[in-house]
Formats: sequence, structure tokens, C-alpha cells
Amino acid sequence: MTAAFPTPAADETQRLLSPEELEAALRDIGAKRYHNLHPFHRLLHDGKLNKDQVRAWALNRYYYQAMIPVKDAAVLARMTDASLRRVWRQRIVDHDGDHPGDGGIERWLKLAEGVGFERDYVLSTKGILSATRFSVDAYVHFVSERSLLEAIASSLTEMFSPTIISERVSGMLKNYDFITKDTLAYFDKRLTQAPRDADFALDYVKQHATTPALQRQAMAALTFKCNVLWTQLDALYFAYVAPGMTPPDAWRPGEGLVAEIAAVPQAAGTGRVEAGDVPRLPRGVRLRFDETRQKHVLLAPERTFDLDDNAVAVLSLVDGSRTVTDIAIKLGETYAADPKLIEADILVMLNDLATKRVLER
Repeated sequence: MTAAFPTPAADETQRLLSPEELEAALRDIGAKRYHNLHPFHRLLHDGKLNKDQVRAWALNRYYYQAMIPVKDAAVLARMTDASLRRVWRQRIVDHDGDHPGDGGIERWLKLAEGVGFERDYVLSTKGILSATRFSVDAYVHFVSERSLLEAIASSLTEMFSPTIISERVSGMLKNYDFITKDTLAYFDKRLTQAPRDADFALDYVKQHATTPALQRQAMAALTFKCNVLWTQLDALYFAYVAPGMTPPDAWRPGEGLVAEIAAVPQAAGTGRVEAGDVPRLPRGVRLRFDETRQKHVLLAPERTFDLDDNAVAVLSLVDGSRTVTDIAIKLGETYAADPKLIEADILVMLNDLATKRVLER
């Protein structure tokens, strides 16, 4: 029977690897299996998901985050060496915090609230997929039932997390107008916590995997953990991205969300912008600088508008408080030009944007 997944080369499973060779073999597992390679993550980081699909990711991922300290407590309870316990318990503090309102779980709740969820709904885990619950629970059982070496080795996915965190934060900030740095604050501390945890776990595995059989167990444990993370994304992909695949127990768009504030009375794309109006960018539209192309763009849901320097100068002053006349006067002072002539020009531009539904008054 052909194996479902590739396994380490035969010579790496039958002989004792040096510590350096073992580390290389473990890193190779991550290079081939870590979930940054999953299609769902590629869509997430590249801005190809809609808001509800991002919400589904945040909601389901909460269960994994919430169970990490439970998993770590199970590992801690099996450690007979006090020096090991002192190091490992920091992982629990990192996620649970030292006091209410602190810790990684709290920051993930802030992320879920940042994309529109009510806190109590997230805490209830009512909206998560069955596959999410099953895979996360399987991970907790794994570290409780397998050897301490395997339990610690399974945490070595932390070796690869800084890369995915950097991709995620930069990609989501660039591509989703409903995501802010505050929304993604969870990941700030993980950039230092994850490498610290990975270094400790890697040293432990290299010291204690002293036979070919133990080394194979360590590699299999890391493979298992990669599969746990991959399975969660499989579930999200087939529930929320693949057409017609939403299972009956999945979160439905609109469940557990905070009611959004009603839009301003004058909708974008209606009426005509006049000199005395106060123009503003509608919800979901924002002015951004595209680092890749080194130019400003106007981002709107599923649309992007390239801007010339004149448009950037005008939109930089569209702040929801200045009238068109105020903007023209300000630009007249900046460029030593007649405000009336500027006003006539910018009214043409603003009305064009209003017609395209990326400006309102």
C-alpha cells in the first residue's frame, strides 16, 4: 500500500542521525508540510477571501488558540523535572495571561471582535466546524497519551511560525480594509515567543532522541502536528471557499455578529457633490500606498483605483469634516493657486468618484 504522505528517506529512519542531521530532517518536514503552503492560507494572505470567509477563519482558529494552554498543561503535568516545568509553564502564561484581560487568548478574542463577532458567541464555540473541534481535540489527546519526547516534538511547528506570521500580518493589512494593526495584535508577541519556544523544544528533542526509533517518533510527531494544522484549513476551505460545500453545522454569515452602524443618509453614487458638501470615503474604501508599485491607490471592496498626484492631494484632505470649498482653499494655499479654479477641477473628480460609488457626501 502506498503511504498517504511522503515519509523520511529510508537512510534517515534506519540509522542514528547526528543532532544536526536530525534538525535538518525536522526542518524539512516543515518545508514540505507546514500550513503556510495550504491554498486557504494563500487566499487569506493574498486578499482573495471575502470578509465572511476571513471571519470564519478567525472564529474557528479561536478554538485552537483556546486549547493551546490546555495542551501545554497536559505536557506540564507529565514533567518530573522541575527545571523543565519552569520553562514550559511560561507557554501557559503566554496564552492565559497573568491577569484578566491579558494573554494570547484575550488578544485572539480581540481579533474576533475586530472582524465583527460578539465575544460571547466566540467563547461559546457554537459556530466552529466539527473538523476544527475534532482535529484540535486530537492534538490535545496526542500530547496526553504519547511519550514526553513526542509531545514536545509536536510543538516544533513553532520553528516555522515566524514566516507565516510575517506573511499574514503584511498581507492582511495590505489587502483587507476591515483589518487594522490592533486587530492583529495577537501576532506581535508571537514573533518573539515562538522562536523562544522552538529553540527550547528543538534542544530537548536533539538531546533526548538518542536512537533511530526515538528520532523516527519525533519526526512522526511533528508530521502529525502539521497534519492537525492542515486539516483545520481543509475544513475551512471546503466549508467556505469551495462552492456548494457548506456543511449544516458551519457558522452562517450573520450569526454571532455585532450589529453594524447604519450607513450615512447620503449613499455613495447618488446625488451630486456640490461645493458646500462634505465629501467622505464610504465604509470599506480607503486611500493606501502600494509598496510594491510605489504609488497611491484607492482600495474598495473587490476594486482598486490607481490615483495620480492631483487625486492623492485631494483625497488626503477628504476627512469627513472639510467641505469641497475648504479643500480647494487648502490646496490653493499649498500650491499658490486660485481656489476657485481648483474647486472646479476637484468637483469634476469627486463627482466621478461618487458615480463609481467610492465617495459619499
